Amino acid sequence: MSSDTPAPSPNTAVTMQDVADAAGLSRTTVSKYFNGSTSLKASTRTLIERTCADLHYVPDLHAVSLVKGRSQLIGVVLPVIADAFYGEVLRHMDEMARAAGQQLVVLCSHNDAAIEEAALRTLRAMKVRGAVVTAVASDRNRALYASLEAEMRIVFLDSYVQADCNFVMNDNVQSMTLLVDYLLERGHAPAYLSAPAVARPSHDERLLGYTQAMQRAGQRPRIIPANTGTLSWDFEAYALQTVSQWLASGEWLHDKIGALVCATDRLALGAMAAFRRIGKTPGQDILFAGHDDVPMCEYIHPALTTARQDLAAIGQAAIECLLQPDKQKTRYQRRFPASLVIRDSA
Repeated sequence: MSSDTPAPSPNTAVTMQDVADAAGLSRTTVSKYFNGSTSLKASTRTLIERTCADLHYVPDLHAVSLVKGRSQLIGVVLPVIADAFYGEVLRHMDEMARAAGQQLVVLCSHNDAAIEEAALRTLRAMKVRGAVVTAVASDRNRALYASLEAEMRIVFLDSYVQADCNFVMNDNVQSMTLLVDYLLERGHAPAYLSAPAVARPSHDERLLGYTQAMQRAGQRPRIIPANTGTLSWDFEAYALQTVSQWLASGEWLHDKIGALVCATDRLALGAMAAFRRIGKTPGQDILFAGHDDVPMCEYIHPALTTARQDLAAIGQAAIECLLQPDKQKTRYQRRFPASLVIRDSA
């Protein structure tokens, strides 16, 4: 804070002009900072941030949005919050958004199309710069998405309602091929456990990756019968029930299944529990592979072989899409390859 600039009275609301005076900068420069300008030097940004902290200044984001026609907020709508995949992607999105002078507003649809609609309308009212959305597997809000895209940019994360959109996601066919090929190299043709169809096209793409990899190897795909009416994100319980029913049928013994590849790591946890209930040891009596490499994979027993998504690249790409100039009309579509992580389960 400039030594010859008096500090505002504790009883007086701090203004942007106060910040400029205290930092020894013009109000225009400070305004550029709060408007998300990338032209400012890093040292200038640091000075403004330190001065704001000293003065306890918080900008009126609503006033900024009225002037600009939109705010420095980026909306995020997720189907679940307590999920390691989304938590890690959010971390990377937040880091990149803050570096660009933006803030995330995170809402949860709870995998309900009506709640998703309400969340999208809330973000519209907030005049967000754009929105990152993992869409509910429903056509209910298709028209709303089309309407919103005329007002703000939307990028879909992992799940979308139609292919003509901006999206960032894992290359699911590539990652599932990695897992199947590895298990085949170990001498076992794996069966496949799919997740409930709550995230499209990821659900369909991982199944396709498994099926194609098996067929290329001259193997018959062995897909565990799923409850198609279940749209729950409680993957562990779903897998425990589904795999327990499959084991009870005796099909796995008839087909001499020696390995199981699961569409997510959380599914693998439930599936391993089902095998333990019949006295079989995962990693020994049957090999297991998951998908995602959530943090717990390294610490469960046996540690889980899996496909690691590039969550940093995915999260950063989502924000990059929203920071593009308004005149950019080409669809932003990115698929990122995964890497194989080999651990004790296979």
